[in-house]
Amino acid sequence: MTTPSPGPGTDPVADLSALLGQLAGDPSTDSPAAQPPAPDPTTPEPVYRDVAAFVGDYLAHVVERRLASGPTSGVNWCPRWWAHPEGISRLYALWRAWETLRVSDPQTGMSIWWRDHLDPHLAALAAEYGPFSRCRPDKHTEPRPLPVEPVPPEVLAQLPDADSL
Repeated sequence: MTTPSPGPGTDPVADLSALLGQLAGDPSTDSPAAQPPAPDPTTPEPVYRDVAAFVGDYLAHVVERRLASGPTSGVNWCPRWWAHPEGISRLYALWRAWETLRVSDPQTGMSIWWRDHLDPHLAALAAEYGPFSRCRPDKHTEPRPLPVEPVPPEVLAQLPDADSL
């Protein structure tokens, strides 16, 4: 999966929409001519309509952590979590895992979700060097993408899937 690189004239909302489409496996984000598959009538409806509802209506209310503020130590959190590509990607993954586990394993799915999904993702988001590290509950700092240089074609040619590139 690739994320759009920011630059002059880019539309961050369109970029995030495309990223969410990629995360959901939406083929229309790869090819405009592709049609999304018809929904399966046997699949249960999600509890939350989208990642924003999941974060705002569920996650923000069940996760209890002291937030970092000034000299007070705590978890780094950004009120504009959706403006961080890693933040929205991880929170989207958390939402999809929550929706899947609540149906596929009603007895222990939520415990698995907390242990295997929320705890590591929240730790990464709120880490000292995580995407929310420069934000505070009352302040958003724009994300800074990692620096990337073009890959020489001879390097790509050595990869096992070079024929499909």
